Amino acid sequence: METSIPSLLLVLWLKSLLNWLVVAVQRHYVIRSFSGFFCISLALIDSLLSFVLTAIFYLEDFNISGWRFTRYYICLLAQITCFIYAMLHWPVFLLVGLDNFWTLSSSSMHTFWKQKMTYIAGVCLLWILAALYVFWEPGVVPSLGDDEKHQCELFSSPQTSQVLVALLLTVTGVILYSYAPFEKWRVQVFLHSTQQSCLICLRRAMHTFLSTWASFLVLMIISPLLQIEMQAHLQMNVIWLCFLNSFTVALALCGRSFTSNSKKSDTITDGFCSWYFCFICGADEWNYGQQSGDRTDVKTLLSI
Repeated sequence: METSIPSLLLVLWLKSLLNWLVVAVQRHYVIRSFSGFFCISLALIDSLLSFVLTAIFYLEDFNISGWRFTRYYICLLAQITCFIYAMLHWPVFLLVGLDNFWTLSSSSMHTFWKQKMTYIAGVCLLWILAALYVFWEPGVVPSLGDDEKHQCELFSSPQTSQVLVALLLTVTGVILYSYAPFEKWRVQVFLHSTQQSCLICLRRAMHTFLSTWASFLVLMIISPLLQIEMQAHLQMNVIWLCFLNSFTVALALCGRSFTSNSKKSDTITDGFCSWYFCFICGADEWNYGQQSGDRTDVKTLLSI
């Protein structure tokens, strides 16, 4: 897919602005999870890339310490960025999910700075490994466009659609299970009296996620149907990462509802979805940001 250099620069600056806007709005939440730190790193890299490509475009031909830069490097850097971004969707999705599951299941409380340094090291290592893979993989070869016409050949990432399909299948499976009338089958799987409360927790988790991200999810579904191709450097953005983070939080809460060793915790945070409901399993009660009055309502609902 060929893109003109001026259009590429404009889109990059708009994406950088949107990234920083979301990070600023969610500033109280981004420093508490791996997803948030990766969002900050992505906003920084996009801003740096936008500044460097714009400088090369306007200076056209210049030398820095013996290195000569021309407009050819705009397409080269954009292609390298696309290759790196294209392979990050699955690793980021899995790491964000593991972080949320670990935060809920871990009984030890880590200090803020220790956790912060762990996230920073993990984000840096992920970017370094992605860059090394792109530069060392022999099959990764930039396909540049027409430099004389100021056109760059860019491509989309297949991992975006793969992650989206996996997400849709998971959401569909959880919803079908929570509403399916197979009571005998359920009893064979979960032989305890709190089965109905766990099913209600599943429904609430999926309802909270879908009610918040329904419009974005519909947009992601209809874009391929309308043959709207989005380049790899645009597919990896802060909104997409927040969407994946909310989904993994919902999955972590669903998984937590079936455990019998629940513990109270308020360490999982999500600036988009409001996870205000109880998960009651066995004799323990795990609460996530729930007010006392709301807990009474949930217990009443579960007893019906």
